[in-house]
Order: sequence, then C-alpha cells, then structure tokens
Amino acid sequence: MQTMDSLAPLTRAQHSMWKGHHHHGSYPFHTAEWLVIDGPLNRELFHQAIEFTLKEAKALHWRALEKDGRVYRIDDVDVRPPQFADLSHLDDQAILDWADCAVEPPFDLSAGHLYDYVFAHLDDNKYGLFFRAHHVALDGYAYGLMINRFLDYYQSLKNASALKNKAFDHFEKFLADEQRYLASPKAEQDLQFWRENFSHELAPKKRLKRKLKQPFYQGPRYEEVIDWETQQKMNALAAELKLPSAMVVMAVMMSYLVKQSGDSKQCFGVPMMSRLGTASMRIPCLVMNILPLRLAGTGQENLKETVQLLAQRFAEVRPHQNSYFEQMRFVLDGFDPFDNILFGPIVNWIPYPLPEYFEGCHLTKTTISAGPIEDFDIAITNKFVDGVERLYLAVDGHKELYNVEALGEYWHDFMRMLRLWLQQPEQLANQLSIEKKLPD
Repeated sequence: MQTMDSLAPLTRAQHSMWKGHHHHGSYPFHTAEWLVIDGPLNRELFHQAIEFTLKEAKALHWRALEKDGRVYRIDDVDVRPPQFADLSHLDDQAILDWADCAVEPPFDLSAGHLYDYVFAHLDDNKYGLFFRAHHVALDGYAYGLMINRFLDYYQSLKNASALKNKAFDHFEKFLADEQRYLASPKAEQDLQFWRENFSHELAPKKRLKRKLKQPFYQGPRYEEVIDWETQQKMNALAAELKLPSAMVVMAVMMSYLVKQSGDSKQCFGVPMMSRLGTASMRIPCLVMNILPLRLAGTGQENLKETVQLLAQRFAEVRPHQNSYFEQMRFVLDGFDPFDNILFGPIVNWIPYPLPEYFEGCHLTKTTISAGPIEDFDIAITNKFVDGVERLYLAVDGHKELYNVEALGEYWHDFMRMLRLWLQQPEQLANQLSIEKKLPD
C-alpha cells in the first residue's frame, strides 16, 4: 500500500496535462479513437482481450492527489467497466457525430476516471470500439500499443496460442528513467540549448493574431489519403534522400505555412519520439513531447533542398529532445509562457500502421480527437490500404476558426502545391504560391 513517503509525483508530461486540465477544463485534453471491425469477430473473446489489456496497462489506473503544492499519483484505481451501444440504425456520418458527442463528458483526475470504452453493434458481423482517454493517460503512440495488444490477446485466445509480444513494462521503469535524466548534467545542458536558440528575437511567435474565446480547445478534422501517383513521386524522392516519405510532406507543409504567415522564421511544434531507448517503448502512457522547430529557409531552396533542410533541423534538435516543453516555456527569454501555450502549428507524423486484417476481420481506425488545438495543426499517418502502406494527411482546426468544409479547402490547396512541386522539383520555394489564406 502506498504511503505519503512512497507516493510518486506525476511525470513532467502528466503534470503539464494536469495543469492544463485545471486551467482550461477537461474537454480540450480529451482524445479518442474509433475502430470498426468488419468480419466474424468472436465478441466474447474480444471483450476478454480488452479486459486483459486494460489490467496489464497499469499506467491507466491511478488518481491524482494534490498535497502541499505538489501532485502525486495514487495507484489504487480499478479497471473501468465497458459500456455498450447499438448504433445499427445510424449511417456512417451519424456514427461519427455520435462519437464526437461521446468525446465530450469530463474526466475526473482526482477520482482516477482517465478513460472510457464502448462496444458498439453496427450491423451483422460489423462492430465498433470507441475508446477515449484524457491526454494525461495516453498519447498517440500509446493508443497504438493498446490496440495492438487488444489484437494480440484476441488472437491468442482464439487460437489457444502464446502471445506474440511481451507484456507491457511497469510504469515505474519509465519513472526511474525520467528521474535519472533530470538528475543528470545533460538535463541542464539540453535546456541551455533551447535558451540559446529560441530566446529573445528567436523566441517562437504565434501565427494567429486574434484572441479566441477558448485559446486551447478541440476542433474539426479533415483527413484523406494522399493519392497513389503523388505518393509514388514522394517515395522516389525519399528513397533518393534516404528519408521517410512523410518527411517530404512535412517539409512542404512547413513551406506552405511559412507562406501563410509571411514569416520565414515561423516556428512549428514537432512531437518527438522521446521513447526511444527507454522502458516507455512498451508502456501505454503519456510520453509525447512537443519541441519548437523552424525550417528557416531562405526561399531559394528547391524541393530536394527543402526536404534536406528539414532533416538537418531535426538533426540539430534531436539530441536535446528530452527537455520537456512545459519546462522549456518557462526558461526561454522573451517568451510569454502563458500567452504562448505551445510553439506554433503542430506538424506531426504517426509512423506505425495498424494491421489491416486480423483473424478474418477487416480493421479501420479513425481518430475522433487528438487533443487540444490552438489554431491549425497537421497529422500525417501511415495506414495500410489493400495491403499497401499509404500516407494519410489530416488537418485539424480550432472550432472558432474552421469547419470541416474550410479545412478541406486548405487540404486541397496544400495538395495542389505539393503536386506542383513534385512535378517541377527545381522550382524554388519563393516561386510557389498559396490560393486560400488562413485566418489571421
């Protein structure tokens, strides 16, 4: 049993979300995924698979306790029971509308209410799983761990076979990794890097000029798969540069957003895979770290040079990725940590595709909510389509500024620029144009 002397404080990532929850409310920090399973699913075994996964995911079952100005984690919360819904009378759009509403109910961190899940009946041999969680509990990579573990347990139960993957590591291992880093000289060295490169005139500036009623909120999403002809051209360029194809999308998107802001020093928030080399590679929890990065081109770069420039920028910041943005915001000189919540539009890449089929069933995943939005964010996701790994591009917008239709127009405007640059890769960044301006 935990005592006050043995309680562990929240991690830096958790504490950031806890602070955000108490400042902005619960809703901006809700995340959710919607899975559709089409095929002869054994529902009883699938329910067991999810229960076993949740019991294994210790980092999902805790409550926050505030005492003497500090926040601690108490690990005495039971696995939450499932909910059930019959959605067979709804069409696809009505189901997504239902999911949007299901995201909204508040979580209670002090009671340990960090997630919910709903089994849905959609049609004969067609089922849904809605899983939502407070961002304090899970990030995007953690959702992938959870879903893959659902499938691993299901296949093991159905075939009376061994699990393919080892069990989740215990959360305590990650806490130990983090405490070792914070006690090391490297922690201060990393913070000094950010001070030197993102302070005073180099401090990140928000793209958006207007004040919003809710500066940190949820918003609509528009997502489509990038057409195969365009992806093949990106694949060829990426192979030549020995970089992932998603890097091409990210580089062109940053160029597009620089044109939108008119600021060559436009800063972006880039989620980093800081799990590498730590126990958290096998722990479904919140580790996600967002760091400031600017492309800072001259406008005289062609397509290949622009992608190479972005790879160079990543190489510059990656050695210092363990500085957490919640710390960093308070050490940058000339940066208001309360007016600037993050560092600019988030450009994210989720590179781990889920299997398209399992045990005779077809699986599709739709992200219902990825968490809080300040303005205009981007997510690139690898997904299998008919056995081929494809890139999906999603644009998220703050609901005070955008609706789905408007986001679709920006999506197509960006794709027009991307296709043109791939067709004429020697064109310089300054020679390209945008056709639909983002709101100021």
